[in-house]
Amino acid sequence: MAITPKEFRRALGSFATGVCVVTCRIGERTHGITINSLTSVSLDPPLILICVDKKAIAHEMIPQAGHFAINILTERQREISDYFAYRLALDPVHELRDVPHHPGVTGSPLIDGAMAHVECQLVERIPGGDHTIFLGQVLRAEGESDERPLLFHRGKYPRLEKAE
Repeated sequence: MAITPKEFRRALGSFATGVCVVTCRIGERTHGITINSLTSVSLDPPLILICVDKKAIAHEMIPQAGHFAINILTERQREISDYFAYRLALDPVHELRDVPHHPGVTGSPLIDGAMAHVECQLVERIPGGDHTIFLGQVLRAEGESDERPLLFHRGKYPRLEKAE
């Protein structure tokens, strides 16, 4: 019995996730893509994976750049999530022009105010249906924020209540 993409998406939408923007740079060109497919793979060596649709610009740019940064967003950065999810950048060469950021150790843009930054060297690409799994070795990771994370659940951004 086959499941439809709509049924699959609806079922997995029940799984609440954090929201990240993956960024990369090639020369002067910057790019960002909103994702929620992020998984820690290994602590030694430190490996992480992201999944990117084969039709996405990032699918071509990440391998060309050879590195990428994961910016884990806070609840106050919903507009940044939407900005990259809905492709709202006016400048296709410098998509981060209107988003405060600074370069990381790899040159990938790090979004100011993000809950955490994880900078990676691309080490492997694995086919995954209509997506590619990008495996990155973590070169640098930082983040200890008291902010609430930006969450995604059933197509919405719910709030996480503060723990007492």
